[in-house]
Amino acid sequence: MNEYLKQFLVLFVAVIFIGGLATIGQPTDIAVKPPVLPDNSWQMFRYNPSHTSAVFLDLPYRTSGKLRWKFPATGQIDSSPAIYKGVVYVGCDDKNVYALEERTGRMLWRSNLGGAVKSSPCIAGNTVYVGCEDGKLYALDARSGKILWSFATTDRLSSSPVVFEGMVCLGGWDGNVYAVDAQNGVLRWKFEAQGRVTASPAIADGTVYIASHGGFVYALSATDGKLIWEYKAGNKIYSSPMVMDGMVYFGSWDKNFYAVTAENGQTRWKFAGTDTFSISPAGGHGRVFVGNDDRQLYCLDALTGKMYWKTQLQSPVPLLASSPALAGPMLYIGSADGNLYGIEARTGYVKWKYKTQRAIVSSPAAGLTGICVGSQDGNLYLVN
Repeated sequence: MNEYLKQFLVLFVAVIFIGGLATIGQPTDIAVKPPVLPDNSWQMFRYNPSHTSAVFLDLPYRTSGKLRWKFPATGQIDSSPAIYKGVVYVGCDDKNVYALEERTGRMLWRSNLGGAVKSSPCIAGNTVYVGCEDGKLYALDARSGKILWSFATTDRLSSSPVVFEGMVCLGGWDGNVYAVDAQNGVLRWKFEAQGRVTASPAIADGTVYIASHGGFVYALSATDGKLIWEYKAGNKIYSSPMVMDGMVYFGSWDKNFYAVTAENGQTRWKFAGTDTFSISPAGGHGRVFVGNDDRQLYCLDALTGKMYWKTQLQSPVPLLASSPALAGPMLYIGSADGNLYGIEARTGYVKWKYKTQRAIVSSPAAGLTGICVGSQDGNLYLVN
């Protein structure tokens, strides 16, 4: 049988099967799409510059919650891993950035920086960009870990950088949003926000969207950092905005989750939670997936905010830190109970849990070999 015909039949059967599982009141358009990770390229925090944290993988992509490997660092891992061309990159509180072989977990190199690394690496070409709690943004050679350049701010950096058209952008504890040249670390522009900026910027259509502890989301020109619009929520914003289909999504400590227009920041809808929203959303299939500090993971309609389902996470503390990743028909999220959860995106059903020894603050990254996440027990895990 022709190979293309085989692939078509497999995809057709998969779509019919998934459609037959749909139930009233639940999302029914979560279909399996062709893979878009030819290079295992989860290259940055939340997968891409718009922070949708969603990849559409082929049908064989299923995880069972079994450990493939774990790598022991010498400090807790709050940084979220990035995966590019068979290599996993992650920061650690032991002041190192690690590069590991994705297939085996074997260490390729480590680069010692000037402070704990809670920021998540971003890989562009042959360079790894990462923020550090010594207040510097570093550019490292992806093949050796050698420091190519650093850019100094005036306070800690836990925001995760995004690379866009030769520019590296991230926020600082000093309340500034920085854009520097990706080749040499020279400042292009900076924007003064109200309050600390620990969120990672989302970039779409030439606009940078960034949130601050002052309760603002800012839309800035990626070219020069000029303010396009600002949106004021009722309390702090810790989570990174997500941009999808002309909308910007974010949660706040005012207990609301917001959807505003990317063009002018006008409110489209807001969803009232029972507690604060601290983590970043994931988006795909016309749905938004976000956790609330009431220990529930919610599935909302992206256009209306209608809730389709909610699923309990067994966190011992109300504050969530790990954000969900969407890979094919499954969601993955860590929790302060030490578990990595595998959850059906269509129904919210918890299919499996993988237990680590301490809280998971790191957000999962999806590769073709499995789901990678760090734990405060000091290990990086690849589960498949």
